[in-house]
Amino acid sequence: MLFSAIAGGVMTAQNLKDVGQPEAARKALWGSIGYTVAMVWLMTYVPIGSTSGVFPIVVGYLGAMGLEMYAKKFIASRDELPAKSIVKPLVICLCIFVPIIAGFIYLMRIATETTNGHYAY
Repeated sequence: MLFSAIAGGVMTAQNLKDVGQPEAARKALWGSIGYTVAMVWLMTYVPIGSTSGVFPIVVGYLGAMGLEMYAKKFIASRDELPAKSIVKPLVICLCIFVPIIAGFIYLMRIATETTNGHYAY
């Protein structure tokens, strides 16, 4: 869920550029980046084990609703615009997500092998 607001911001920005709204596109992109940073910061104040599992889902949904409402101010009718493929954004997200998860798995594996199953810290 961490990068979903940024991915949504990138796609919304591209749609706004396509309808001739480059300034609105820039605001959507920077707004989604700011939203992600603010939510990561806010997440540090949520106690572990409380509603932390629900929080990312609610935050992602609220971010998507915000981007949708913002885009509707500039895009009158979506039916007139051609549908875009999701392949390119999906590949970009996978190129970011897969190495991060693989790195975490690798580091966790190394940590457990070098300390006989116990973390050194």
